[in-house]
Amino acid sequence: MGDKITELRGWLKEKLEGLLKQPKLLARLPKEKLEGLLAKLPADRRIILTLAIGVPIILLLFITGITLSVKDKTAKPMPPPASNVITRRIPAEDLFLPAEPDFVPNVMLDRERRTQWTADDAMPWWQDPLKDGEQEWRDQIEKTVDEIMENVP
Repeated sequence: MGDKITELRGWLKEKLEGLLKQPKLLARLPKEKLEGLLAKLPADRRIILTLAIGVPIILLLFITGITLSVKDKTAKPMPPPASNVITRRIPAEDLFLPAEPDFVPNVMLDRERRTQWTADDAMPWWQDPLKDGEQEWRDQIEKTVDEIMENVP
């Protein structure tokens, strides 16, 4: 038993030394912390460290295996539907809310599409933005448009 442990320790030490000699790993980890990391730990601490890491992993694997095997065994198939159950349709009025009344009067939500419009056709939907005595705004807009049109070559 002691020879196997010694052989395992030697194999582990060789593998760790091989990993430490890789340039990428050495560049990322400080060299003084890695050299003799296991050698600095006393033997009883190494055993405690190994148990502290290994036992939870083994326990986790064991619990996962048991859970998966119990889950498969306890899954029950769905029973067939009872033959004495009468199926009937539910009326749409019971499932859906009735249409809401129109809260906003004088609003047309849609209209038929036209390709040509006359002034009389557009009159119900046209609202003059400059009505009610706002002639000064109209004059200023026309003056600005005239200036722009005169400056365009």
